[in-house]
Amino acid sequence: MSISVCIFARNEEQRLPQCLGALDAAGLGAKDQSHILINGCTDDTAKVARSLAAADARITIHELPIGDKANAWNEYVHRIADPAVPVHVFIDGDITASGGAIIALEAALRASPEAYAAAALPAAGRSRRSWATLLLSNNYLSGNLYALSGAALAAFRQRALRLPFGAKGEDGIITYLMLTDMQGGTDDTHRHRIVIAEDATFEFDSLQANWRDLHLYRRRLRRYSERHFQKQVLYRLLKEQGVRAMPETIYDIYTKEALATLRPRLDPVNYWFDAATLKRLREKRRLPAAAL
Repeated sequence: MSISVCIFARNEEQRLPQCLGALDAAGLGAKDQSHILINGCTDDTAKVARSLAAADARITIHELPIGDKANAWNEYVHRIADPAVPVHVFIDGDITASGGAIIALEAALRASPEAYAAAALPAAGRSRRSWATLLLSNNYLSGNLYALSGAALAAFRQRALRLPFGAKGEDGIITYLMLTDMQGGTDDTHRHRIVIAEDATFEFDSLQANWRDLHLYRRRLRRYSERHFQKQVLYRLLKEQGVRAMPETIYDIYTKEALATLRPRLDPVNYWFDAATLKRLREKRRLPAAAL
């Protein structure tokens, strides 16, 4: 076995079969394995996953009660993953990997022994060109599809380095850790730690003009707003103190002093979401710890 795939599935009963169905063409072998991390679902994702697992012995299901991707990532990296496996592929349950994508990710890591991670590129979406350019020019990871080496997994375990519970944009945090050689701080020049696998691409369903997707778009903007403020506070903390300052939960970073420095962006799309996010963060800070 040379590849282990970690699939994050939260309320993906409709898209999960397509995600799993594309893995063989992407390069998953007969002796490889897939782990579906069902986290905090309120639909029939678990039922669908169990049906898929019954038809494919390579699939193992892990049901997590909490709907939090950072927590699910920690569970896989620190508890579930087989440390003997040299390549660990991470994919969202609403993503379709292109043909040969897994093979390309594995080949990119093999060709760059010092790399901790290999990034895939988007092949769909209205902003795919600018998105791909951003990933290519900065050696960034996209959380939709990427791979970590066995050495990277071992480094996370040895350092007991976990993503903060509740964090938004876990791919940005992982990218920062890789580019600082797992140290944090201001030296983010270790670009050799992330290699771009240009032949590895992924697709997803673009949002449409209907009520369901409008609701999804609002949730996305709310998540992006939280990520915007998280980046301001968390990265400042990590740059000043290194990875030892990584919080257990993301809400630990929103001290009274930190919140006092944050302001909504002034553009018409983000202003109201930012204002609502700041109000919510300040209210959470006033709650007793047990209530968070």
